[in-house]
Amino acid sequence: MHNKRLEALRANPGGEWRPADIEITASQYAMKFRKVTGTHVVFTHPSVPDCVAVPLKKKIRSVHVKAFVAMVDRMDGIAP
Repeated sequence: MHNKRLEALRANPGGEWRPADIEITASQYAMKFRKVTGTHVVFTHPSVPDCVAVPLKKKIRSVHVKAFVAMVDRMDGIAP
């Protein structure tokens, strides 16, 4: 699946991303996400054994974006 926002996340993981940007992309890939009463949003998908947590109020760092993109890649079968 080609997704412009996902490609932008991949090309610029250190950009000024907001949780909403990642939530929109996650919903396009049928990922589930929950806003735990705390400081993070947690993204999951049944085909991927792990989850990705992204901060709600602090700056989203490149490590968070890279982990999210890697999760989508594993869903698509792009990465092992």
